[in-house]
Formats: sequence, C-alpha cells, structure tokens
Amino acid sequence: MKFKFVFGIALIAVLVGVTLAWHRNNGFQSPDAPAIKVVINEPSAQYGVTPIEIIQPTIVSSAPNKLDDFTYILRNNSKKAIKAVAVVRTINYEEGGKVYAHSVYSTMDTAFHADFGGKSFLPGSQMPMESAGPLSFDDGVVIKEITLTLEYASYEDQTAYGAGGQGERRIKGMREGARRYKSWLAQEYSRAGKSLAAIFPTIQAPGIPEALKLDSDQTMGADRYRLNLLQTLKTKGAADVENYLKQNQ
Repeated sequence: MKFKFVFGIALIAVLVGVTLAWHRNNGFQSPDAPAIKVVINEPSAQYGVTPIEIIQPTIVSSAPNKLDDFTYILRNNSKKAIKAVAVVRTINYEEGGKVYAHSVYSTMDTAFHADFGGKSFLPGSQMPMESAGPLSFDDGVVIKEITLTLEYASYEDQTAYGAGGQGERRIKGMREGARRYKSWLAQEYSRAGKSLAAIFPTIQAPGIPEALKLDSDQTMGADRYRLNLLQTLKTKGAADVENYLKQNQ
C-alpha cells in the first residue's frame, strides 16, 4: 500500500503501550466528509479532574481516502506549567478487507534549545495542535478511525507524565539534534572567519548534513533549530544570529 503526505515536524512511529483512561469523541467533521470515528486517550482523572485534556478534534476530509486537515486542542487542567508534550495520532484505515495503522507524533517543546525558549503551557490555558499536513492514501482505502494518545508531558517542576516512554525519548532526541547542529554550525562559522554571509547558504539549504550522523528525531530537532535561526535573521537581524553562533553551547 502506498500513500502520500506532506508534513512539517512528523514521524512514522510505533505506538507504545501506556496505561490510559479513554473516551470516544467524534469531534466536528465537515458536512460532506465520510464518517471517521475519533478516539481520545489521555491521563486518568485525578480527584475528578483530567490533568491534560484533548478536546475539540476537528476533521476535514474530502474523500474516504483523504485527510485534508485534522486539528485539536490541548487543555492544561493541572496546577503546573508544562514545557513539553508528545501526542501520537494513529490513523486506522481499511484496504482490501484488512485494517492497517499509520502513526505520527506531534510535539510541543518550549525547552528544545536555550537559544529559542518559548512560553510554557500555563495552567488553565489551551493550546491548538495542528495535524502534520494533508494525507492521501491510495484509491480504495477508507479511513475508519483516528486515535489521539497523549503519551508524554513534562512539567516545569521536573515531574513528568509518561516518563521513560517513546514520547520522552523523541523529545530528548530532538533536543540533542538541535544541540549538535548548533555546535557544528558554530564551528563552521568560526572556520569561515566568523562571516555569517559565508555560511548563510548552508543555513538556508533544506536538509541536515549527513556528516552529523543524526537519527530521525535528532534530524527534526536540528532542522527546527535551523528554521528558527532563519526566522531570527528575518525578524531580528544578523547580529542576533551571530550572537548565537558565538556562544557554542
């Protein structure tokens, strides 16, 4: 079976076992969309409150084999700020009378690198999560169900939900990739006589050098760092980028 999809930060993955409470939520679907069931797995309630909820799943599907868009919202019902989360989206589809599964990770990490720290996911707030992009399976495939599983959450007080699992390993892998790419780029900057113009084509070019020998998670973290560097250059200017590269950490 072949399928085509466009993605930003996404990864085909195997869903690991985690003890979770679950409930079914069909969410919103466009009027002409085929019926796709949505199943949500999230942490068990504590004192009657689910600490992190997945709410308002929204499906846009123009054909039985297409997922044009899929979004949802995370709600932090806990009393602690969250710095990283990992959610697994598993699509169950039918082809030739058999059911298959395709899984993708979506992550949020405000601590992926010190150069680009973001705002934490605060208690009582909500955060939209977007799909990895449009996905289209072969003709004859029917998408039957989408499962969302909150696999990992890291709190600012150093506690975590799902510690030791695949979600945490992927978050740490992306952080390591960002660190290694920044270190390599800082060395290239020094070799080029600290000329940003000389290494700009390297930053601008899509892809991460194979010489770094990064795995898939590390590559995503490295590319995220590269894209943030380009955004900094666009919005703040060359001086800020050069300051990052002079601090090889």
